[in-house]
Amino acid sequence: MAEHRFTVGDDPLAAPADGARFTCSSLNIAQVAAESAPLTVENYEYFDGALLAVCIGDGDTYKVEGTAVMIGLGLALSAKHVVADHWEALTGGGQAVLLCMGVRGDGTVAGWHCYSMETLPSGSDLVLLSLRLVSDLPADRDFATIPLTTRIPPPGERLTVVGFRFDDEPVQSESVDDPVALVGSMYVSQGAAGQFSYPTHGSLAPFPTIEVFSETLGGMSGGAAIDVNGHVVGITSLGLHDWSLAAWWLPAFFWSPVLRWPKRMYDRRIAVSENPTVRVVGREHLATSSDGQFSLKHWQ
Repeated sequence: MAEHRFTVGDDPLAAPADGARFTCSSLNIAQVAAESAPLTVENYEYFDGALLAVCIGDGDTYKVEGTAVMIGLGLALSAKHVVADHWEALTGGGQAVLLCMGVRGDGTVAGWHCYSMETLPSGSDLVLLSLRLVSDLPADRDFATIPLTTRIPPPGERLTVVGFRFDDEPVQSESVDDPVALVGSMYVSQGAAGQFSYPTHGSLAPFPTIEVFSETLGGMSGGAAIDVNGHVVGITSLGLHDWSLAAWWLPAFFWSPVLRWPKRMYDRRIAVSENPTVRVVGREHLATSSDGQFSLKHWQ
């Protein structure tokens, strides 16, 4: 798993409350055998807490609305429409909270509270979630992330799509101190890559996309579309009968989200492109200009 590892805690003020040293590692994801129709999997722990279920708590009700991908320490990428119906309640001073949960390799659950969400004004279906750990540190003090790539998969390449689906009905809790039982599963499907569309896929998806000829279920939105090398090429955005659209992740590379966890590690807004805990394979093929434009050399 440790193809890329970043150590946090040389400065005790940069670490969590106990001042402990810990690491952040990029997963090395192996290919899996899957079909075009989504199938449930039981080894949730494979992603070591880096694949997250996105749960909205509003008043005394809780519901898992989708999936998110941990791309950096306390930084996850998801689909905006996963949280769109709750945007006002989450950002406008309402009582709603966004929580993310992932199953670690040792079977324990990592819990995260989202304190900031950021999107692009251009209609992108991407959203960056800034997260603060609200559960215990992992036993090995290592946080897993999922690697990204600037490589565009050629048509026909097998892509794997992974995400969660939970019960559609919200679960109620009598108080914030009561445990909430949420029932769901991890799903995986696989299909050939189709057309890469830039800058838009038309009226269906007014943003850059990658077609995937496999099905996805409601709740898998915000999950990862992964290439043959085990790297994320897009975020699941739209699922139709026998094919899906993944929003190309690369526009998020230039965002500078609010990051306040780990405490004092970030003393300013830092672009995803500069974040040392985000692993981007093939970043050398990406060039940026002073006016904010970028060009990408296609590579295999």
